[in-house]
Amino acid sequence: YRLGEMLKHGVAGACAALRPALPVAARRLAPGAQVTGDRYANVKALRLRLSSVKSIQRITKTMKMVAAAKLKGFQGRMFAARPLGDSMNNMVAEIPPPPEGEEKDLKYMFVPITSDRGLCGGVNSSIAKAVKAMIPTVPDDCEIFVIGNKGDQLLKRTHGEKIVRQVSDCYKNPTSFALASEIAEEVLTLKYDKAAIFFNKFKSAIAYETTCEEIESSELMLERIATFTEKYEFEDDFTEQSCMADMMAFCLASKIYSRLLESATSEVSARMQAMENATKNCGEMIDKLTINMNKARQALITQELGEIVSGAAAVEG
Repeated sequence: YRLGEMLKHGVAGACAALRPALPVAARRLAPGAQVTGDRYANVKALRLRLSSVKSIQRITKTMKMVAAAKLKGFQGRMFAARPLGDSMNNMVAEIPPPPEGEEKDLKYMFVPITSDRGLCGGVNSSIAKAVKAMIPTVPDDCEIFVIGNKGDQLLKRTHGEKIVRQVSDCYKNPTSFALASEIAEEVLTLKYDKAAIFFNKFKSAIAYETTCEEIESSELMLERIATFTEKYEFEDDFTEQSCMADMMAFCLASKIYSRLLESATSEVSARMQAMENATKNCGEMIDKLTINMNKARQALITQELGEIVSGAAAVEG
């Protein structure tokens, strides 16, 4: 009997102490912390969402570390291949340009170099925008030779009728000159007057530049190439023409090889930067979700205390 009286007086005292503070605490609850419906539903949903965001943060952090580890190797291969592409540019620059007025009716072949995977920032969208911006400036018979799955997906919706070939899985193995030569042979099987290669030129770990390089076909330069071949000796005209055709094919393969490495390095650096930003965003979201979950738990505790006080008041009455 004495123990019951003590408990009764203790509960009544606690209820009396909490009764003035409960309305004030209820008014101070955040709008997102109000408990509606099932009293545990809001807290459970926040806890599940918090767990999923933490899992995403671990994935993005791992992807950033993998990209950072790959970047050094890609940079080494890219810097080793840059002199080859630059020497081809210098050699082609020695050929006289076409006379004015002949470039109006040329057939263009666009070769955008994109990636096979996403989650790398605006690397692929910048290439697609450059191609779409140049298409209205050339004759309507232009064609597109896409390198990479993402380029095909971005250009098929608006210019699907102009896509004649699509090459994928170029980055499963380290980029080699043999692969670039095969792509160049596929490009040369198509009839065109001038090829425009779109790629992302690597600047630094956080910057790249979308660039377009043009190279004419050997048939278009056949008449103007005599000036370039004056410094060399050939057995006959047939040998000269075949050598020049092989030289232009080698120039195209060299350009594609060096530009593939440039694009691959830019892709890895952009992915590293994108995953770093995603990891930071996940951290900010985790902080906000933790605060909201704590508010919801406090609201739940306050509601339960209010029910206890109401029950005790009903028993007293």
